[in-house]
Amino acid sequence: MRRITVAIYARNDVVDGFIKAQLLKANPNFVLVDPPAQADAVIIDAQLLTPTEKKILKAYAKFGKIKEVARAENYSYATVKRYLSRIYTKLKVKSGTQAVAFALRYQLIDLEE
Repeated sequence: MRRITVAIYARNDVVDGFIKAQLLKANPNFVLVDPPAQADAVIIDAQLLTPTEKKILKAYAKFGKIKEVARAENYSYATVKRYLSRIYTKLKVKSGTQAVAFALRYQLIDLEE
């Protein structure tokens, strides 16, 4: 039987572990991989990003600079930087551009809203 590769993005380790356990219990032919480009399927926790993280990421997509996001959203520079760091970790990316591209591709944010 063919193995199916799956990438998982969850809000925390508990949810990640639960998804993995349920997935492997349902079908032992699933193989967990990272990054998503190597996967046949990607499972993303609907609550992966908090509403504030989504707001910060949408602002970053619009302005492209931390200083501008801080000014527009009325946060300090350090706060925006901290949120972006959390976002990068959750999305397993290394830059704002990668985070925005990932979030748009997997519909975590909508720039039309």
